[in-house]
Amino acid sequence: MDKSKKLFSALKEGLREHEVMRNHTSMKVGGVADFYFEAKTIDELVKAVETAYKLNIPYFILGNGSNIIVSDFGYPGLVIKNATSNIAFMAEKSQAIVDSGVTLSKLILDAASNNFSGLEFLYGIPGTIGGAVYNNAGAWGQSIGDFIKFATLLSPPGFDKEDPKNAKEHQIIQVPGEWFEFKYRSSKLKRITSFKKPIILSLRVQLAQSRQEEIMRRINNFKERREHSQPVGQSAGSVFKNPIPKELQNVVGAGSPNMPELPKERTAGYMLEKSGAKRIRVGGARVSPKHANFVLNTGNAKAQEVRQVIEEMRRAVKEKFNVNLEEEIEYIGQW
Repeated sequence: MDKSKKLFSALKEGLREHEVMRNHTSMKVGGVADFYFEAKTIDELVKAVETAYKLNIPYFILGNGSNIIVSDFGYPGLVIKNATSNIAFMAEKSQAIVDSGVTLSKLILDAASNNFSGLEFLYGIPGTIGGAVYNNAGAWGQSIGDFIKFATLLSPPGFDKEDPKNAKEHQIIQVPGEWFEFKYRSSKLKRITSFKKPIILSLRVQLAQSRQEEIMRRINNFKERREHSQPVGQSAGSVFKNPIPKELQNVVGAGSPNMPELPKERTAGYMLEKSGAKRIRVGGARVSPKHANFVLNTGNAKAQEVRQVIEEMRRAVKEKFNVNLEEEIEYIGQW
């Protein structure tokens, strides 16, 4: 039995072949994935990962499709859509236990309905909490890493070399928030480049009790600020990280209260603006006229055109400011 038949035998009717990835990303670009599976429960997510691993099929965990650009050539393996959706609140600890596939907006609104606050600054970011933790997402001087108490991970065989049981099979483990070694728009998970990368299954998030009216006021405030400053449309989100000085890179959350706010002149958006990046356009991809750190798909862009725009943006800032900007987004598939 070949690999595809074994994959279908394990994942059954939930598995699809030749899935067009532009239909699953906020940038609306991307070619065809060999296989696509939507995991609606933690058990299905674990099974999909374990099966792909055993069959030596490359796999990629897809959240809400933001912060990534999928190649025009697609993805040579299995894309696992994380559609897990459970949320449980622990009133006595002001905490929530959340499946990694839950969207940030849903978590924030559900928390508000239970009089819990803390993550309002993330409202409007079109991602899942798993993806947010992976990238240490943040805004307005705060980052999600500062709110993570524990995480449940699916650890691949051989990842923990000190655990002999871990040499031959996947393990479900719990780690404290400190395990992620959060940095500015980065986590330990994001920095692991090998095939042996743990998968976030669920998270325990520290919240605070507050009045629902006050929480909704903050949500609306952040929503208005985001709509005022950022474009609405087919975008992957902020393209480049702000160039944080080296001495501040290891500050937990890099945006937490112990990190001073960057002056406007040191932000990627400002440098791109002053470098004339808003004039850059390649095919159907262009820099947003509203915010120079966003690239828009005007309707028919190809992934390669988006990447060309990004390279020209980087080059413009290098020539003007002698600063090398680093992507916040990730490139997926064959390039």
